[in-house]
Amino acid sequence: MSSTSKEFGQYSDDEDDQQTNDLTSHLELEANNNNNYDDSSFRPIQHVPQHKKSFLYYTATLQAFIIIYRTEVLLGCILAISLGIGISDLISKGTKSSSRRKVDPFAHAHITNDYADITSKYDLTLGKIDHWCLADKMHGENDNLCSCEDPLEPKSRSTSHKWYEQHKENIKVVTEVLMKTTSSSSYYDNNDYMYQPGMYDDLWLERMDDDWVFGKGARFNDDDFGAFVNEQDDMEYDYDDGFGIPMESGSSSTTNENESYDANTFPDEEEILEEAEEIEAMKNAGGVVDGAGGDNNYNNNGRRGLNDDDYELDVVFLGDSITEQRQGTSMGREDPNYVGIKEVFGKTFTKDKGGDFNGIALGISGDTAPNLLWRLMNGEMPFGLNPKVWWVHIGINDLSLKGCSEEVVLLGILRVVEEIQNLDPMGIIVINSLLPVRRNEEGLLEHMATHHGHKVHQALKNKELNLDDSEMSSKRMHADLWPSIVSINEELSKFASKHSGIKFFNADDVFVEERDGDKFIKLELMQDAVHPNLSGHKKWNSAIKKRLHSILDGKE
Repeated sequence: MSSTSKEFGQYSDDEDDQQTNDLTSHLELEANNNNNYDDSSFRPIQHVPQHKKSFLYYTATLQAFIIIYRTEVLLGCILAISLGIGISDLISKGTKSSSRRKVDPFAHAHITNDYADITSKYDLTLGKIDHWCLADKMHGENDNLCSCEDPLEPKSRSTSHKWYEQHKENIKVVTEVLMKTTSSSSYYDNNDYMYQPGMYDDLWLERMDDDWVFGKGARFNDDDFGAFVNEQDDMEYDYDDGFGIPMESGSSSTTNENESYDANTFPDEEEILEEAEEIEAMKNAGGVVDGAGGDNNYNNNGRRGLNDDDYELDVVFLGDSITEQRQGTSMGREDPNYVGIKEVFGKTFTKDKGGDFNGIALGISGDTAPNLLWRLMNGEMPFGLNPKVWWVHIGINDLSLKGCSEEVVLLGILRVVEEIQNLDPMGIIVINSLLPVRRNEEGLLEHMATHHGHKVHQALKNKELNLDDSEMSSKRMHADLWPSIVSINEELSKFASKHSGIKFFNADDVFVEERDGDKFIKLELMQDAVHPNLSGHKKWNSAIKKRLHSILDGKE
């Protein structure tokens, strides 16, 4: 081997062989010595006891493992949790699917919270509601399958032009009735209803103005308010705020505040006082002002009304499309299918037409309880409108259109009732039951069975829900709503039984019959799955009339 190799610690092959032979000799010598050991003199090696590993040791080990493999650990945890949730959901859905029909729909629709003892709208709260949506309650899922509104808050549909126009139409109907009921026996100050031309242009009450078309879309126009003279300080006031501009017949109802008007269009003070003197002379003589209809009656106290002092408003019907049928319209537009319904209503609830009572109907198609509440708080229940009976029929759209649970629907109806009672404490309120909704081709609603001597409800099976979808509105839930309707009606009846001045009217006596131990909706009384036809309204009106006689005659 070269000197260079040795310098850098390298060895030759001869040196490697020598080292190997030396190691072999050493191992043989050691083996011979072991064979000569005396067993008696052998002492086993004593093992030093090892300390148990502490909790801190394992914690530190785990921490180190997580630090080193933190990404893998995190992804593994996420995967395990996701798999667990997925498997749990599959098991849950499989169990619900297999046992869904085993759950009694009537028991499932039962409202567990008791609202029968509430005495004010302030007693109504949302905190106790267990399910917001009907579909979620049926299927046991989260509350995200409905467009249900807060049942305790008024809700406008003013984004719909047709709805808002019908709301204004209802206000005009109410205002006309208010003018009819204004009499000398009223507790208002004599000047409250003093009429002077130019004070405000309300000739629509006499059906003389351009914006009055009775029953065909009467509207408030810009000429329904105007300038007037204050006799005390001899000053003329003009409420020129985009309204209050006297307009000629046929003028548009829109007003541009930047538009200029001819001052000559305003009546001057001399003309106003002159015409007022003529009015005063006419009313003192017991006469009427010349005009179409000749019904501008003035009483001796200067009050202006549309009829004599004998007019009394007996009942106001409040509701949705079923109530609007009585007005002969659907969302404010005349409906040929409702002409007969309007005539029947007029003959039953207009004394001048031979009816036993005077009544008006205020309904708008598609309304829910919060919509009706808004209408009452915005003009359809003005101060001074005090019928003997308020007849409330609302809630089916909350259930079938909005998909609200039974409890939410109940709260909405009770909120309306409490608002009416708050504004008219002396009035009587009748809550009409929700009408049945058809889901079976033959009108079958439920089976009746006997259990321990008591009749019990048995809901329809899936195969019995065979009404063609085309016969129901696509906007409504195509589900069996009868158990929910029964539950809501039971709670309304219970509520009415515990409050004086509140009655419950069960329309099942009109629209439902028992045949062969089962309950059926009377198909001959229904126009579609939800709305009564002319025959249905006739029988319903007769039952209402009978109940009104009982209430107003003091028999209950």
